[in-house]
Amino acid sequence: MVLFSQEIYKLITSALTELSASQVSGRTPQNPLSEAHYLGAWVTTAMKQKRFDSVVLETLKGWQRQARSLGKNAGLKRQFIYLEKCYSQVLNAEKQVQPVSVEQLNALYAALTDDQWMVTTDLPVGDKLNRHSGGKQSLIVCAEQISTCFDSQGTLIKPISLYIRGTQQEIIDLAFAQDLLLYKITDYKSKVKYHGEFIVYPNNDGTALPEFPIDSSEQE
Repeated sequence: MVLFSQEIYKLITSALTELSASQVSGRTPQNPLSEAHYLGAWVTTAMKQKRFDSVVLETLKGWQRQARSLGKNAGLKRQFIYLEKCYSQVLNAEKQVQPVSVEQLNALYAALTDDQWMVTTDLPVGDKLNRHSGGKQSLIVCAEQISTCFDSQGTLIKPISLYIRGTQQEIIDLAFAQDLLLYKITDYKSKVKYHGEFIVYPNNDGTALPEFPIDSSEQE
C-alpha cells in the first residue's frame, strides 16, 4: 500500500531536484517567473505520465489549478520547500512514516493545559455533546476513542478525532512540536457543539495534506 506522506515527499523532492538540475544546465533561468512556469508544467506532466501513485492525484490537481490561475503567485517552489522541511521532521531518517504514540498526544494535552486550554478526555462524545468551557479555549477527545484507538504498546492504530474550540493555529503548532499532524475535517460544526473536528491518523498519514505551522517566509 502506497502511503500519502511518503509519496508526497517523494514528489516534492523530485520536483525540487529536477528544477535545480534544469537551472544548473541553463535550461531554466533562476527567477520566480521561470521557476513558476517550470513547476506548473512539471505538475501537469507528472499527472499525464501517472508518474506518482493516485493517492496524491487530488493534491497534484490542486497545485495545477493554482499554477494556472495564479502563475508565479501560486508560490509552488516556496510551498514545496516548506512541505519538504515539515515532512522531514515527522518522517524518519529513511523518509518513512513513524508510529504515533499516546505519549505524543499526552504531551499535546499538557502543553495546551499550560496555555490555559480546557482539555477534556474523560467523556464519551456520542452523537452530540455540549460542553461549556467557561470562555476558555477547549479541546475534547472522546474517552471511548482513547480506549480503542491505541494498542497495548500505546501506538495509534485507528484515526482519533480532536474537537477544538479556540485558536486553531495554536493547537496545530503545538501538535507539530510533538511531531503530530492534524487533518482538518470541520472548522466549526461537529459532534461537539461549537467545536471543529481535526483527526490524527496512525503514522501521521492521511490521504491529503495536513495542517502545518504557518510558513514564516510568507510573512516576510
